[in-house]
Amino acid sequence: MELKQIYNISDLVLNHGKDKILDINTLKFHNGLIYGLCGNFGSGKSSLMQVLSGYQSQSKGDVLYQGSPFKKGIFGNIKREKEIFYIQSDMLNASASVQSFIKKNFPSKHKDIYKRHFTSFNLQKMWDVSINKLSNGQKHWLKIIIGLEKDPRVLLIDDYGAYLDNKNEIVLRKRLLKMNDLLGTTIILSSHSDYFLKQFASVVIYLDNGHIAKIRKGYKKSNYGSKNKR
Repeated sequence: MELKQIYNISDLVLNHGKDKILDINTLKFHNGLIYGLCGNFGSGKSSLMQVLSGYQSQSKGDVLYQGSPFKKGIFGNIKREKEIFYIQSDMLNASASVQSFIKKNFPSKHKDIYKRHFTSFNLQKMWDVSINKLSNGQKHWLKIIIGLEKDPRVLLIDDYGAYLDNKNEIVLRKRLLKMNDLLGTTIILSSHSDYFLKQFASVVIYLDNGHIAKIRKGYKKSNYGSKNKR
């Protein structure tokens, strides 16, 4: 079965002042696959994620989501797609406890979230801790859990695995793979290294100075057409 495109990028340019941050001729993302964006600091990974999420508008070119440009408000700002959830570095600046934050954002299923994700000894201790007192690794883990529970059509995760030990990364990887296999969620992860990305991405895109340096197949094969629900 032919995969449908969820993103179609053409002649994309993103400028910050006089600096050209992104310059991509053509790039397509297909529905229900897992993608990795890999590159060194300053390669354009986060900028591309911001464009794909609707947090940043391109300077030139076309970015189509499901065949159409992002809608804009009367002041020209992009209207965020509810089906897209973007996990970025500064999304957890809160003094509330993890428990209060989860209850506020998931009032109808916070008990289920606790049972699913916080019952092991190490993670149970996080439940009553203030978010601003969590380590970088704990925040990164919590952000991914929030993304999983939001159940988006597209999940974008910046700096994947940057603060995770191997044990917690494997746990989260299994949950992301299950989400992709059962629901057909399109997942896009960025990282400075392809070590984790190659483990479970279908496609790894390497960026260099805002350009696509190469595109390689990952180890994950598509299940599109079997269990894919989206």
